[in-house]
Amino acid sequence: MRRIAAVALTAGTLMAGMAAVGAPAEAATGWKPYNSYSGIDAWGTYSRSGGKTYVKGYLRDTKKNGWTACVRFLFTEGNQKYWSRFKIIGVTSGGTKYNYDGVAKVKISVSSSYSSHLWVQECGRNKKTGKYLYGKGKKLF
Repeated sequence: MRRIAAVALTAGTLMAGMAAVGAPAEAATGWKPYNSYSGIDAWGTYSRSGGKTYVKGYLRDTKKNGWTACVRFLFTEGNQKYWSRFKIIGVTSGGTKYNYDGVAKVKISVSSSYSSHLWVQECGRNKKTGKYLYGKGKKLF
């Protein structure tokens, strides 16, 4: 039996959040990256509250084509950057993880105290070479 999951691969460091006392929470806003690649869909919402940015959504691969679907986010605060990348991972009955290529949809979630700007970018990982290909980045705020 195979299970599918989203795995967050992150690079960077988190900065301690500096919440503004009494700051109202922002309503959730929809996000969707530029449609750079056929067969990959990502969408969801983001919100900002208490000095943090919260992202929730879905990542979907619509066909088996030699690529693992992924999406990545860039959070910035001044000159500091925090990257968070999600890809679809399959798990064998023995517990071995692998980069999944086929029809699948997974839920994703990430938050960061870097809250000056947020970017989203569609991507794919080539199953043969292991290299990532990134689409055009979209600035959300």
